[in-house]
Amino acid sequence: MAPFDPTIGLIVVGRGDPRLAGATLASLRHWRSPPNRVVLAVPKGREHAFAAIAASAAVTLVATAEADVLAAGLAALADHVELVVAAPEGVVFEPGWLDAMRDRAMLFEDLVGGIDLVHRAVKITPEGDAPLAEPAHDAPMHDAPIAERWLLPTLRRVVRARSLMGALLWARVAVLPQIRLATAGEGGDAIAFVLALDQLARRGRTEMGFTRHARHLRLLPERRTGFDAGYGLYRRLEQVAEARRAAAVGAPTASHLDLRVERLRLLAEQAVRALIGRAGKHNAATFLKGALAARRDGLAVRRTVLRDLRELR
Repeated sequence: MAPFDPTIGLIVVGRGDPRLAGATLASLRHWRSPPNRVVLAVPKGREHAFAAIAASAAVTLVATAEADVLAAGLAALADHVELVVAAPEGVVFEPGWLDAMRDRAMLFEDLVGGIDLVHRAVKITPEGDAPLAEPAHDAPMHDAPIAERWLLPTLRRVVRARSLMGALLWARVAVLPQIRLATAGEGGDAIAFVLALDQLARRGRTEMGFTRHARHLRLLPERRTGFDAGYGLYRRLEQVAEARRAAAVGAPTASHLDLRVERLRLLAEQAVRALIGRAGKHNAATFLKGALAARRDGLAVRRTVLRDLRELR
């Protein structure tokens, strides 16, 4: 019997700087076997900003409502591939990632999907309209400082909020029907991927871990306010937690992400960045203020609901 060699489709989710999506698409040139189909999925109204990037990379551009970006990308691929990979803009692949993912899919038939968190970050300063430089792919790291090779990536794995990391989702297309794939705006791709993986876990074995075969491009300096981003992301985490509590009957619902720990990580990381960070301190401080405001609002709503329930008794 011939070995299983799956056809692969890639969805790149673009919404911010088109050059980040361009860097992700450019990294595909280093794959030994390119994906069979590639889709660049963007929110409706932003397609004009990404049209040149899609044309230069010869990929299909799909524009739809923000919440349906991931689902629209899948719809454009589902009839043509057996495995689908979803990546947010700014995640730069290295050749070893595709090989590792394909090997897992071929060796373990009960494995229906997984998430690889990208803990290796590359901070870059954009200059005008110039394209972003790609980091070296699978470059030898033995000449790099120890902090760059081991210390910083290890610290990110331990303390960095998963919801702020780059994340790669892959899944077998055959098990994706009836799985809700909904995105949650800028910065919410990792959460959307985790929610999809939680649903996939009902159909087979899933996995979530870290990959050393990808890097996450981050634009610096972050001078703009982060209040809205902090408020939106923390509120999204609380909404997911509330939905889980409402759906749980008896035992709590199993998940790939502990939301209580995730919210603590999010607050602690931004507090450290605001106090001792070398860049983006204003962004981190305002992000933290937004997250704390969302926490206060959530607590106020829960107290109001509990008071109303007590009064109804």
